[in-house]
Amino acid sequence: MNRYWLRIGLGALLIFVIGTAAMAAVRKGKAEFRHFLATAGTRIPLQLANLKFRFDGRSLGKVTGIDFQRTAPADPGRVTVRVALADGADMDALRDCSLTTDDLSHLDGQTGFRCAAPAELGAGDLVETGKIIFEPGTVSRPLYLLQRDVDRWRRSEVRSLDASLNASGHGGVQARGNFDIGSQGGPQKGSFTLQADSQGAVISVKDDAGRSLLDFHADQNGVNLNLRDRRGRNLIKLLADSLGAALKVH
Repeated sequence: MNRYWLRIGLGALLIFVIGTAAMAAVRKGKAEFRHFLATAGTRIPLQLANLKFRFDGRSLGKVTGIDFQRTAPADPGRVTVRVALADGADMDALRDCSLTTDDLSHLDGQTGFRCAAPAELGAGDLVETGKIIFEPGTVSRPLYLLQRDVDRWRRSEVRSLDASLNASGHGGVQARGNFDIGSQGGPQKGSFTLQADSQGAVISVKDDAGRSLLDFHADQNGVNLNLRDRRGRNLIKLLADSLGAALKVH
């Protein structure tokens, strides 16, 4: 599960993927769903609350906000990332930098971003997909991704997405957004909210009529998950803690 959402890159779509992760895990089978449960209560909340910005192998600060908009299936979308630098002196290395990453599918706590060389930008293999704003101050640098990563996202089931994530002053994050997903049963529209910190995560996904599709709560004491279809029928109900688990799959 960790690899699934990290490959989106710097959590730009993290807030959406976590909200729909259980549904995707169910479609992929029991093994994927068990992996989701094993990581949800511990690793997901911790990583949500600690989004680092790494540049040339060093951690330079923390991500304080992410905004993402995709208006239509043909639109690759635009992302704006806000980063609070730990040391203002690092601004000099970033001031004239066009940011990119070598492998979005393996972006994790040990890899990150670098400056794209002029030859790379001229070759046409990199696509400008947004910007990163550095604080303190308002230095803004363009963000480029490989064409293959942009094409992979364009082919995804997500038809449109308007989402935002903001870090709180107490080591947590809050997120919300609206989505439109293509599926075999037709487009599925709705909204989601997320609150997470080092103690746990609470996620809610609702359809466009306000009916609950997913309610998720995870902390050090266990996981509570309720997943419903668009008709309101229960698909999965889970209560799990250190003493055991009760799982119903309909």
